[in-house]
Amino acid sequence: MSDKARIFKARFSIADLRQQRNHQEVFTTALTKNETLEHFVLKLVGYCLLSYDRHAVLNKLSDRLQPDVGIQALDEHYKTWLSVDQPNLDQLLKIAKQVDELLVLTISNSQWLIESEARLKLFANSHIIEIDQQFVDDIQMDLTRSLNWDVIIDESSLMISDKVHCYATKQFEWH
Repeated sequence: MSDKARIFKARFSIADLRQQRNHQEVFTTALTKNETLEHFVLKLVGYCLLSYDRHAVLNKLSDRLQPDVGIQALDEHYKTWLSVDQPNLDQLLKIAKQVDELLVLTISNSQWLIESEARLKLFANSHIIEIDQQFVDDIQMDLTRSLNWDVIIDESSLMISDKVHCYATKQFEWH
């Protein structure tokens, strides 16, 4: 994949029914060399989930010492730290002690989730967001360099339309 094929122009219209917000996000991002396409798609979905807060920042470098999506407070500690895919559990447990809210967006019923869920639930400030594999696979298959997404988020579902296809979650649990 050439470097130009790794750069994406995103235009998201997001209707977040959970937060009662409608807003648009326009930015350029890239798939880094050490990042899987699944991780990239989950990171974009995670950004949609937190973008109701204008301070939400997408980690464009895939720096593991930073959240995939984060919201910092004025004193520069993280109010919200979101990691996606299968983050390092030991690192997450350290982070949970330093942030107000730790979120993990991962694939439902994955081996990582089965092994990690009990330890993550020990922290009152940590939450797991499960999303079905088919939803992520469908988005990956049709991904283009121009991401014109209409996103609808509610309590039990997530839907993304890209003007040609419509993707809806079969499983979307936030616990």
